[in-house]
Amino acid sequence: MKKLVLVLFSLLMLISAAAAKENDEYSGTVMLYTSAGEDVARSFKKVFEEKYPNVTLEYYAGTSGNCNTKLVGEFESGTVACDVVWLAEPSGLIEFKNQERLLKYNSPYAKAVDPLFKDTAGYFTGARILIMGLAYSTTGMSGDQVPTNFDGLLDPAFRKQIIMSDPNSAGSAKAWVYGLSHNEKYGWDFFEKLAQQNIVFDTSANAVNQKIANGEYMIGISPEHSTLNQIAQGSAMGYQATDDVLAIACPIAIPVGCPNEELAKLLYDFILDPEGGQASLPSFNITPIIDGIDLPEGMKSASEITANSLPVDWEDLAEIGNDMMDQFNSFFKK
Repeated sequence: MKKLVLVLFSLLMLISAAAAKENDEYSGTVMLYTSAGEDVARSFKKVFEEKYPNVTLEYYAGTSGNCNTKLVGEFESGTVACDVVWLAEPSGLIEFKNQERLLKYNSPYAKAVDPLFKDTAGYFTGARILIMGLAYSTTGMSGDQVPTNFDGLLDPAFRKQIIMSDPNSAGSAKAWVYGLSHNEKYGWDFFEKLAQQNIVFDTSANAVNQKIANGEYMIGISPEHSTLNQIAQGSAMGYQATDDVLAIACPIAIPVGCPNEELAKLLYDFILDPEGGQASLPSFNITPIIDGIDLPEGMKSASEITANSLPVDWEDLAEIGNDMMDQFNSFFKK
């Protein structure tokens, strides 16, 4: 028995040493543009660099609109600095794909991703699930006063008390507008009424949540993970999941002209690896795109969430997005 234990221990040591050697073979710097938020990007950098100690992960954290605008400028100037882009929703990447600005990459880990969540040709892959819900101030209201659905925001009690990210720049908010405006229950009539509530817009989900936590606004539309992360830090706010679910498969892609294609693919693979990036996502209150990951109590899997979510046609959103925002702005930005 002792000999068997020693043999098994020796094999484990050899495997660990081989893995460490493999990881040490990679070196350099890889750049990630992400809309996941500064706190998530910082935490993700830590887990990636722990696995690849000779690779530095740098990142730019901004809204999807800001990431897109930054990339467009780099494409046009021929000075792409981004190796992997990770946005809140796919429509921007669909436009880049149609403009032949994305590299085709079929990651071995992408096979485990549901075909609904990825580009069939391999130009981008969903890498996390983002859920839109309601964040609220616990100093301004009690939990039983919080609506359980988006149409509850039309209550006169919330007039001048609602805040959300500007969908002109925030991809998650833009997807939310599409999902509701193309749903029979809501439609543009809902947004016309919501505009009469004097809703306020801010630059990002973190900014929205901070103002709710400070008691400046009673309630807001916000991504679940962003709100839960702020609650975990002790902010005076709560989160209410809605009966009508708006879920988004947030995609990753590699831009044409990226500085380091080898490290771009390494990061891409790490993000999709069930034992790597996917396994770390629940600690940031983010749902992994791949089923089978150990989840904390109360967190549903990607397939459970998306099976009951409002439909979003991402190709259509990419095509009509500008017209949709013109319609939205005609109500809210007079």
